[in-house]
Amino acid sequence: MSSYFKELQPNIAIYADKLCKNNVAIDKTNLMFLELLVKILDYLATEDADKLDEQCEYNILTMGKEFEAVIHSDAINEKAQAVLITFFLRIAKEMEVRYKIIENEYFNNLYYLMTSKGYKYPSYISSQKNFALDKMPENIARMERMK
Repeated sequence: MSSYFKELQPNIAIYADKLCKNNVAIDKTNLMFLELLVKILDYLATEDADKLDEQCEYNILTMGKEFEAVIHSDAINEKAQAVLITFFLRIAKEMEVRYKIIENEYFNNLYYLMTSKGYKYPSYISSQKNFALDKMPENIARMERMK
Protein backbone atom coordinates (compact mmCIF):
# COMPACT_ATOMS: atom_id res chain seq x y z
CA MET A 1 0.00 0.00 0.00
CA SER A 2 1.33 3.43 -0.85
CA SER A 3 1.91 6.03 1.83
CA TYR A 4 -1.32 7.83 2.62
CA PHE A 5 -0.58 9.73 5.81
CA LYS A 6 2.99 10.89 5.11
CA GLU A 7 2.01 13.53 2.55
CA LEU A 8 -1.22 14.38 4.35
CA GLN A 9 0.26 14.97 7.83
CA PRO A 10 1.19 18.67 7.34
CA ASN A 11 -2.34 19.37 6.09
CA ILE A 12 -3.84 17.46 9.02
CA ALA A 13 -1.85 19.64 11.44
CA ILE A 14 -3.04 22.81 9.71
CA TYR A 15 -6.65 21.63 9.75
CA ALA A 16 -6.45 20.63 13.44
CA ASP A 17 -5.23 24.12 14.30
CA LYS A 18 -7.99 25.69 12.20
CA LEU A 19 -10.65 23.51 13.85
CA CYS A 20 -9.31 24.31 17.31
CA LYS A 21 -9.24 28.08 16.74
CA ASN A 22 -12.42 28.56 14.71
CA ASN A 23 -14.95 26.14 16.14
CA VAL A 24 -18.28 26.98 17.66
CA ALA A 25 -19.20 24.61 20.47
CA ILE A 26 -22.87 24.95 21.37
CA ASP A 27 -22.85 22.76 24.48
CA LYS A 28 -20.61 20.62 26.67
CA THR A 29 -21.17 17.48 24.62
CA ASN A 30 -20.29 19.26 21.38
CA LEU A 31 -17.17 20.70 23.03
CA MET A 32 -16.15 17.26 24.33
CA PHE A 33 -16.37 15.71 20.85
CA LEU A 34 -14.65 18.71 19.28
CA GLU A 35 -11.71 18.47 21.68
CA LEU A 36 -11.46 14.75 20.99
CA LEU A 37 -11.44 15.36 17.23
CA VAL A 38 -8.60 17.87 17.60
CA LYS A 39 -6.58 15.43 19.72
CA ILE A 40 -7.06 12.66 17.16
CA LEU A 41 -6.08 15.01 14.35
CA ASP A 42 -2.95 16.00 16.29
CA TYR A 43 -2.13 12.32 16.76
CA LEU A 44 -2.61 11.59 13.04
CA ALA A 45 -0.42 14.57 12.17
CA THR A 46 2.50 13.39 14.32
CA GLU A 47 2.38 9.58 14.52
CA ASP A 48 4.56 7.39 12.31
CA ALA A 49 2.90 7.52 8.90
CA ASP A 50 3.76 3.93 7.98
CA LYS A 51 2.18 2.68 11.21
CA LEU A 52 -0.97 4.69 10.51
CA ASP A 53 -1.12 3.41 6.94
CA GLU A 54 -1.12 -0.15 8.23
CA GLN A 55 -3.53 0.40 11.13
CA CYS A 56 -6.03 2.33 9.01
CA GLU A 57 -5.70 0.43 5.74
CA TYR A 58 -9.37 -0.52 5.32
CA ASN A 59 -10.65 2.96 6.10
CA ILE A 60 -8.08 4.65 3.88
CA LEU A 61 -9.38 2.51 1.02
CA THR A 62 -13.06 3.02 1.81
CA MET A 63 -13.26 6.54 3.25
CA GLY A 64 -9.90 8.18 2.63
CA LYS A 65 -11.19 10.52 -0.09
CA GLU A 66 -13.90 11.93 2.21
CA PHE A 67 -11.34 12.53 4.95
CA GLU A 68 -8.96 14.24 2.52
CA ALA A 69 -11.76 16.47 1.25
CA VAL A 70 -12.37 17.74 4.78
CA ILE A 71 -8.68 18.19 5.53
CA HIS A 72 -8.13 20.18 2.33
CA SER A 73 -11.19 22.37 2.88
CA ASP A 74 -11.93 25.32 5.11
CA ALA A 75 -15.05 23.61 6.43
CA ILE A 76 -15.30 23.23 10.18
CA ASN A 77 -19.07 22.91 10.22
CA GLU A 78 -21.23 20.07 11.47
CA LYS A 79 -20.96 18.12 8.22
CA ALA A 80 -17.14 18.24 8.26
CA GLN A 81 -17.10 17.18 11.89
CA ALA A 82 -19.49 14.32 11.09
CA VAL A 83 -17.06 13.05 8.44
CA LEU A 84 -14.23 13.21 10.99
CA ILE A 85 -16.24 11.44 13.69
CA THR A 86 -17.27 8.73 11.24
CA PHE A 87 -13.77 8.22 9.86
CA PHE A 88 -12.26 8.09 13.35
CA LEU A 89 -14.90 5.70 14.71
CA ARG A 90 -14.28 3.43 11.76
CA ILE A 91 -10.51 3.54 12.37
CA ALA A 92 -11.07 2.67 16.04
CA LYS A 93 -13.21 -0.30 15.02
CA GLU A 94 -10.60 -1.38 12.48
CA MET A 95 -7.94 -1.32 15.21
CA GLU A 96 -10.16 -3.37 17.49
CA VAL A 97 -10.92 -5.94 14.78
CA ARG A 98 -7.39 -6.28 13.43
CA TYR A 99 -5.36 -5.95 16.66
CA LYS A 100 -7.95 -6.81 19.37
CA ILE A 101 -7.12 -3.50 21.07
CA ILE A 102 -7.55 0.19 20.38
CA GLU A 103 -4.06 1.31 21.34
CA ASN A 104 -4.51 5.09 21.11
CA GLU A 105 -6.35 6.65 24.05
CA TYR A 106 -8.19 9.22 21.91
CA PHE A 107 -9.51 6.64 19.45
CA ASN A 108 -10.41 4.48 22.44
CA ASN A 109 -12.29 7.35 24.11
CA LEU A 110 -14.18 8.14 20.92
CA TYR A 111 -15.10 4.49 20.46
CA TYR A 112 -16.32 4.27 24.05
CA LEU A 113 -18.41 7.44 23.70
CA MET A 114 -19.88 6.44 20.36
CA THR A 115 -20.90 3.00 21.62
CA SER A 116 -22.34 4.21 24.93
CA LYS A 117 -26.09 4.65 25.26
CA GLY A 118 -26.06 8.27 26.45
CA TYR A 119 -25.75 10.13 23.15
CA LYS A 120 -28.08 10.69 20.20
CA TYR A 121 -26.61 11.32 16.75
CA PRO A 122 -28.00 12.65 13.49
CA SER A 123 -29.19 9.88 11.17
CA TYR A 124 -26.16 10.14 8.86
CA ILE A 125 -23.81 9.51 11.79
CA SER A 126 -26.02 6.77 13.23
CA SER A 127 -26.11 4.86 9.96
CA GLN A 128 -22.31 5.01 9.66
CA LYS A 129 -21.97 4.04 13.32
CA ASN A 130 -24.18 1.00 12.74
CA PHE A 131 -22.18 0.07 9.64
CA ALA A 132 -18.88 0.40 11.51
CA LEU A 133 -20.04 -1.73 14.40
CA ASP A 134 -22.08 -4.34 12.52
CA LYS A 135 -20.75 -4.73 8.97
CA MET A 136 -17.17 -3.49 8.97
CA PRO A 137 -15.64 -6.35 11.02
CA GLU A 138 -16.66 -8.87 8.35
CA ASN A 139 -15.35 -6.62 5.56
CA ILE A 140 -12.01 -6.15 7.32
CA ALA A 141 -11.67 -9.89 7.93
CA ARG A 142 -12.36 -10.53 4.23
CA MET A 143 -9.72 -7.93 3.26
CA GLU A 144 -7.19 -9.63 5.53
CA ARG A 145 -7.93 -13.04 4.01
CA MET A 146 -7.50 -11.66 0.47
CA LYS A 147 -4.00 -10.35 1.16
